[in-house]
Amino acid sequence: MEKKFKTDNQKITEASFKVSYRIALAGEAHVIGESLIKPCVQDIVSCVLGESYSKQVESVSLSNNTVKKCINDIAHDIELELISRLQACYAYALQLDESTDVAGLAIFLVFVRYDFNKNIEED
Repeated sequence: MEKKFKTDNQKITEASFKVSYRIALAGEAHVIGESLIKPCVQDIVSCVLGESYSKQVESVSLSNNTVKKCINDIAHDIELELISRLQACYAYALQLDESTDVAGLAIFLVFVRYDFNKNIEED
């Protein structure tokens, strides 16, 4: 059995992506990563695990630009996965709708239902 070991840079990058994903799910401003989340995590790690581990957390980049890039990369990967699933399936159903956001701007929504691994998926 082959074990794969992650380098420190890979772990730091993975942490940035995971936090960015949670920021996107929460719909929060991207700057919250650097202004709130990172200091809180550093405090927790410092208290629970010690100061040396807290310094490792400091190297995780959660700047506005990094979070934006991570969220865009995640969205692009999801889009590619959805396209490949739709190309592989026999048929799919589209539902189109219009909605408005809190600022009153119109949003075009597209829902797709398709068969994937003998289950009906909706994205």
